[in-house]
Amino acid sequence: MKDRAKVEDLLATSDFQVRSSNTAWRHVKAEYVDIIDDILATLAPSGPYAYTVSPSVEEGKELPTQHIVTTFDEISASYHNMHRFAAVVAIRPVAEINGSWYTFVSGRGRGRIKTTGEESERPVIVLFPTMGSDGITGELFWGRTQKDSLPGDPADGVLASRYAVAALHGTLLDAYREGDVDTIIGKAHPEVQGGVRDYVSHSGTLPEFHTKDEFRAHLEDFYAEYTVRSIEVVHQHFDDWFFFHELRWTVEARRGANAGKVFRYHTAEYAEVSAAGLVVAHIGSGTDQITLG
Repeated sequence: MKDRAKVEDLLATSDFQVRSSNTAWRHVKAEYVDIIDDILATLAPSGPYAYTVSPSVEEGKELPTQHIVTTFDEISASYHNMHRFAAVVAIRPVAEINGSWYTFVSGRGRGRIKTTGEESERPVIVLFPTMGSDGITGELFWGRTQKDSLPGDPADGVLASRYAVAALHGTLLDAYREGDVDTIIGKAHPEVQGGVRDYVSHSGTLPEFHTKDEFRAHLEDFYAEYTVRSIEVVHQHFDDWFFFHELRWTVEARRGANAGKVFRYHTAEYAEVSAAGLVVAHIGSGTDQITLG
């Protein structure tokens, strides 16, 4: 039986966790001040980046369309466009999870329309990848779109919806482990919005998807490339309208020059869940891979 680890080893990870939190909140506070150059100065020196821009509402669609940009120039243009009309007033967190390479925050976000001065507040979730940098490498923001929460077992009382979300999360996690694409897609909203790190092209970017069919194509590409050996939960958090997790993936390449090699990496992702138990949005980032053998 392994005895206790050295305390310096136990505490070493917290250096990165505290740095991630400080880096994320330095960026948020720059948004409050509303000076674009100062906001951009909180980005990591190099990309690729992962930013969700302000979602657009398209006629005939239930969900807002969420686009993701990956370059400094695209992020700069997005900030200039958004801050002409709106200002970030506050993010009031009720949960903060600090990984060694990201910070995740959930709570309520408050904004102001500059032309009228009108302020509004809504539930939000935001993931700030940092990758150990002194600047953020992304800002993956999502505001709640669904009015009602997933109902659960009344016997679970005030936590009924959270336990229902947790049960859905468990079903999906098993499906990801088994490569069961049909189950994953069966739990997705027809207009599911998303972007998760692409480990097939190794671009380091987050390809978008806006429908179940596009989501399916992304998953089929992944499982054609890899066999999943294990997915282990590092962090998880359930609310009545979303789940968040950090996962440790161990995968084996199935084809190409890397066929037979085993890789490990982490992802951090969130998903909004509808009252019908469907994933409305699935957005997240991930680390580079390391080779195990």
